[in-house]
Amino acid sequence: MAKLELTEGLETFEKAARDSGDSGELLVIEVQNLENAVVSLKETFKGAGATAYSNFMVKVNECQGTLVEALSMINVGQGELYKAYSTSEETTVSDADAAGGDNLELSWGGASGGGGSMA
Repeated sequence: MAKLELTEGLETFEKAARDSGDSGELLVIEVQNLENAVVSLKETFKGAGATAYSNFMVKVNECQGTLVEALSMINVGQGELYKAYSTSEETTVSDADAAGGDNLELSWGGASGGGGSMA
């Protein structure tokens, strides 16, 4: 049976998902911090200043929505890439088995840290 280990690829996907999740969370927190800092000023504005304040808060809320939507799309894209990568790996193993490569072993990364060896 063919064996294919592409641990570096899987680790890269996991790290990318973790990093983008962490970065996204920090961005959402910063937008929330901005909103919280300005909310306390609401009562100090009158007339045109109050209107400008309201318009600003609408924009902050729009930015939050856009940010959350974009981060969601990044997560979906990462999931689709991971799925395509896994499918490719499975196809490679199946093709090797079908070609009579029962003793074929492909490995990238892993414990030995070697690159691209076949045994």
